Amino acid sequence: AFKWMCALFSQRSQLQRALGLYLDARVKAKGCEAGSAEAFTADAEAMEKLEVVASLSSPLVGISSSNSDSTADMSSVLKRFHTAKDKHIFRILSTIASPTHSPSARKRAFDELPKRTKGMGAVSVAWTKALARRCSMGAFVNFESIEHCIILAQESFEANDCKVSSLFLTCVKTMIASFPALAATKESFKNLVEFLEVVRTDVTPEAKKELEEYGIVTLISDILAKSASSMPGKGNGDDEETISIYETLRSQLLRLCKNDGTPEQARNSVHALSSLVNPVSQHLSLPSRVKKEKKEFEPLLKALVAPSRLAIPDDSMASKQKSKIVSVLSAIAAVAECAPYAFNSTGEGKTPLCWGERAIDFSLNAVLLGKNTSSNLSNEEYSSDSGSESEKESPAKGRRSSTARGNKAAVASSKGNDKVNISVHCRMICASIEVLICHIRATIVRAKADGAKSELEAPSTEHVAKVFKTLIDILEQNGQPPSSRNERYCKTVQDQAELRRCAATNLLRLCDANLQLENTYLTPKMWHILSATFLDKDIHARESIMEELSCM
Repeated sequence: AFKWMCALFSQRSQLQRALGLYLDARVKAKGCEAGSAEAFTADAEAMEKLEVVASLSSPLVGISSSNSDSTADMSSVLKRFHTAKDKHIFRILSTIASPTHSPSARKRAFDELPKRTKGMGAVSVAWTKALARRCSMGAFVNFESIEHCIILAQESFEANDCKVSSLFLTCVKTMIASFPALAATKESFKNLVEFLEVVRTDVTPEAKKELEEYGIVTLISDILAKSASSMPGKGNGDDEETISIYETLRSQLLRLCKNDGTPEQARNSVHALSSLVNPVSQHLSLPSRVKKEKKEFEPLLKALVAPSRLAIPDDSMASKQKSKIVSVLSAIAAVAECAPYAFNSTGEGKTPLCWGERAIDFSLNAVLLGKNTSSNLSNEEYSSDSGSESEKESPAKGRRSSTARGNKAAVASSKGNDKVNISVHCRMICASIEVLICHIRATIVRAKADGAKSELEAPSTEHVAKVFKTLIDILEQNGQPPSSRNERYCKTVQDQAELRRCAATNLLRLCDANLQLENTYLTPKMWHILSATFLDKDIHARESIMEELSCM
């Protein structure tokens, strides 16, 4: 039932996006000079988008799918709909094409659309009504219910009930997986930022353990990462309260990246920061986007590659200290994916390596191949960031933790936190692989998307070939680390299965048709080694690999 519900919401979200694209294309076509070649082209494009809408909505009422005339009848219905002269029909549909529409807009669409489309025939009226029903948000999931869930999560936390709070946040996370805009309203955004600030600063040590147990911070960061793309972004006309909210969120996200966030929290924070810097709603020129991207992420990347953070942990460290390197590498991988211009920008200091190159050098040579790296620099180059390590949480303001509860909320923990049996060195190797793959993919994809104006250069053939060979070596050695330095840390069955999963899924990501790397770098022998992982003896590794293969 849960999978069916998620599939239903996903279909509705796709239909809303398709309808919005059609309405935009129709407005563009109407704005062209009548009878011109541009007008005919724009009108044809709008009609194609309307056909996509029809494919996602319900079939015509009273016509069997086996009827040979069904296609012609649907074409005539779409043509009558597209050429309707009543502009109010399309204004009504534009209101329900957004998931944040109000219940009154939904009611108005149901009441007025049949009246305004009755001149197009009974079949057209029925199809338009079905389109409105499938597009509109119901009473179960809408922006008001999401706002209430966030408020209830806050109130449950204040009542010392983290379990219930995590359940409400899980509901929000599930819904915004299909409708990110539902958590991007001004009220929801404000409450989420306030909630994040409270759980990050205003808790006692006992309450902090409970927050980690139920994954509250991870859930909030995940919601912010998914919904930030629909947020309007900070503008010059914002009031002081809005600016303060954005600054508070930014400071908390940076702390999660640099100081004490888990790998999932660090990754989510970078994605949220990227969406806030360059929101989808702001159509900026390439130089403006690149400038904002570098301004935000170059200082963060410089802090992440500092020797005090980017270092292989030794055996004398505590387990919590050891795991910090995984969070740092996860944050670097997210920066490489979200901000390739900042990742590949020219560095500073005594060596010619830029900040991103230092991260790549560490990930490939130090972690994977066990070599001495050229990026081991003195801390003097990072003196501007020396204060970031000593940031402390604000003292608690007396919130008392609740008594111990009998149920351990393993079900509330995020998906990536279940790997308790995997060693830190194994997770460090997997995070290093993510850095390398995200850098290659993001650099090539962004360079192609931005065209001749892009200043990005594709990774060298030697580097890409070395990455392919390193991943294949892991698979050929049945999950053994490529460096003998890490072999003694990754001897368990779980570690080796995780390394095989990581290497195989990332190889498949490099074989994406958009990258066009497979024919050049994946030899027949490599392909046979990779295909053997489709029958991996570990069920979790096998499922993950086959899921990645199905997405190609």
